[in-house]
Amino acid sequence: MEPSFFESFHAISPEEIHYLPELPGVYIMKDKEGSILYIGKAINLRKRVSSYFQRDEKTLKTATMVSQISEIDYIITQNETEALLLEANLIKHYQPKYNVVFKDNKFYPYIKITLQEDFPRIVFARDQKKDSSLYFGPYTSAAMVREYIDILQRLFKIRTCRELPKRECLNYHISRCSAPCIQKVNKEEYQEQVSHAIRFLQGEYQKLIKEFEEKMYDASRKLLFEKAQIYKQQIQIIRSFEETQSVYLERNINADFVELAREQSKAVAIVTLVREGKMVGKKSYSSDVTDQTEEEILEHFLMWYLAEIHSPGIYLDQRWEYLIPKLQAYLSLSQSPVALFVATSREEKSLLHLARENASLHLMQLLSRVESSQALFELQDVLDLDVLPMRIEGFDIANLLGEQAVASLVSFYGGKPDKNNYRHYKIRSKSTPDDFAMIYEAVHRRYKRLLEEKKELPDLVLIDGGKGQLNAALSALADLGISLPVVALAKKNEDIYTPYRDTPLRLPKNSPALHILQRVRDETHRFANSFYNRLKEKSLLSSLFDGIPGIGPRRKKILTQKLASHPSLEFSPEELLSLGIPPSAVEEVLHRLHTYQKKTSPPS
Repeated sequence: MEPSFFESFHAISPEEIHYLPELPGVYIMKDKEGSILYIGKAINLRKRVSSYFQRDEKTLKTATMVSQISEIDYIITQNETEALLLEANLIKHYQPKYNVVFKDNKFYPYIKITLQEDFPRIVFARDQKKDSSLYFGPYTSAAMVREYIDILQRLFKIRTCRELPKRECLNYHISRCSAPCIQKVNKEEYQEQVSHAIRFLQGEYQKLIKEFEEKMYDASRKLLFEKAQIYKQQIQIIRSFEETQSVYLERNINADFVELAREQSKAVAIVTLVREGKMVGKKSYSSDVTDQTEEEILEHFLMWYLAEIHSPGIYLDQRWEYLIPKLQAYLSLSQSPVALFVATSREEKSLLHLARENASLHLMQLLSRVESSQALFELQDVLDLDVLPMRIEGFDIANLLGEQAVASLVSFYGGKPDKNNYRHYKIRSKSTPDDFAMIYEAVHRRYKRLLEEKKELPDLVLIDGGKGQLNAALSALADLGISLPVVALAKKNEDIYTPYRDTPLRLPKNSPALHILQRVRDETHRFANSFYNRLKEKSLLSSLFDGIPGIGPRRKKILTQKLASHPSLEFSPEELLSLGIPPSAVEEVLHRLHTYQKKTSPPS
């Protein structure tokens, strides 16, 4: 239902912007099909909407949006606050493509106490629902929630079962539930336990300790030593838990501290959560943005956040002080009675500084993913590929004069290593130096296997080498009857060899497309050499025991395998005997290991 403060509603074309009134209101940009592209608010509709068509420097996203605008609807409001409320309602209803839409970057759990039940339960909750239950959190991890529930069971014996069973369960017998199911506790006594649990979650540790100390002394005076012992244990548990809670503030603040970071087409909001004077964690939200100012992004975030999350209060940096009256007026109209504050104390400013640093860090992480995407698009363009090269597989060879030759295969997805798909190959076909034949074998074995298992093939294959290595890989694929995009990257000048060019392609040194090929190539080289070195060391160790009486092929294999997992090479005679080495050979084996160790140890 539309708000009652609408005064007028109009629609114009982009060529008729000069007809827009210089009044506060909301504008709705649509494409030729009538789909809503963007909804915005303005103090001056004509000035604000005109700015979209007059800007010489637009982001790519804004330029794309403006090129699609066919019609502009506008609604006049009485003031800016009403425009802000109307804009929020329309965005929530229509969710336009180009508006700032924040999404939670992580799942944050809650503790839920089911107050609507006669004997309330304490349970793990995945989200905060609008029911009669009491929620605590959000917490930074599921492990933290389970730790709290465990402590509350030990302290106050609150039940966790979905329904009251007909007989007591294990939790009663291990003193983690007071068993209301078999009337071991009455309703009033149980409600007192629940009240203590709530106060504990609210951070009233010292008050609870003081109360339990008084009850402990009172029970002792009455010679109720068993009851006094229970209170003593509760005090010890609370004190022990309190010592692990590291971040306390000098004042008993209950609020959310909000900061933003924005660059290019991304924005990140960080909310630092403070409850009962204790920092309990942070929440991270991100959004794509167009040409919105930081002020507009903050407004949109707070409107979204306060509609989704129950907040005890919001602290903002002093640079946003001028926004607070307008936002507070909006909140009163939207029935979200949340107080907004400006950080003035040292502690408040420190919390916002921490939130700002976290926002910048999260933004850098998001932008690095964006850069990877841009590199892949550039790579698709420069190599003239039919599809975006999301999956790139790289090959390299490592050997010494053909001996212990190995091939490595690494796999990148979305510009990042996918180590679950890394593979090593011991070269079988050659014992003499022949990189071309070895590349042929590795490529043939890899894609023959994928074809047999009917698995997905990569979007691009990268060979470490030049034209000869490229042709060897192409030959292997041709013999398998498949066609894949293949390029080779030669290290000397970073030349890129492709099947369809007589001369190599050379990209600028700062090219993101070149950087992603280099990362794949360097990783194949590292992976090949690590495998080669392991095989070489294993071979040397195996030959170390040649000619020792009583050490045949089987015992040599046992020794080599054991040494491969025992890099210090230090064994006692008893350990060698336990491996099946005959007593007559033990001394010689130890002597050769000692000699080998001296030769291979780095100089001091």
